[in-house]
Amino acid sequence: MSPMIASRIASQAARTAGKRQFSIMTSLRTLARSMEHGTPFQRLSQTQQSAPADWGRQFKRVGGNAVVYVPAIGSFLAWPYVASYITNDHIGQL
Repeated sequence: MSPMIASRIASQAARTAGKRQFSIMTSLRTLARSMEHGTPFQRLSQTQQSAPADWGRQFKRVGGNAVVYVPAIGSFLAWPYVASYITNDHIGQL
């Protein structure tokens, strides 16, 4: 790199650095804002009452899922025993 280009780059860098003011207060404010605990949740309104728990609907939902889940898992876990019982442990024997 030629000395002329190097001096031009150095002078531009010095001008850019000279334009920015360093402020301790700005740095401290930025540090304090970075430590804030931002949360997406808001306080609940006091003007609106919370809804009561609907346990009947919950039991109906869980019961409906159990009607499908229990037989499906039972058949998935019990098929080797059923297959062994059907073949009478004679697989591979002629």
